[in-house]
Amino acid sequence: MEKTVYSKAEKTKILIIDDNVSLLKTMSFILLRKGYDVTMTLSGIEAVKLSRTSSFDLIFTDVIMPGIDGVETFRRIRKYRPDALVVMMTAYAVDDLIQQAISEGAYGVINKPLDIEKVISLIEKTRKGSPK
Repeated sequence: MEKTVYSKAEKTKILIIDDNVSLLKTMSFILLRKGYDVTMTLSGIEAVKLSRTSSFDLIFTDVIMPGIDGVETFRRIRKYRPDALVVMMTAYAVDDLIQQAISEGAYGVINKPLDIEKVISLIEKTRKGSPK
């Protein structure tokens, strides 16, 4: 499943990768209402394909997904987009995977259930070029 929702009010392009349809719909709905351009996908493989043809200002990826996990998705995206800002999302204690992603340059980690105010704050920090 791939769905792109566009907003004319803002130029920030966000990709959300998660196998949880409810999270995708809720997060994209909120971010769209805040004025961001949002693309969402259920799989890491599809996200890698999207990143080859489009650039995103910020990418949120679930860590645990079927197929390729979020860390491997992050690695493959970075091959095509070395400057991609990727935030890992997790509801599980997967410290090893998180540490791998952070050591390889992931921008940050957000725990689920998501605190949408933290998500918005993180997006605004990246827009302003603020450090992590």
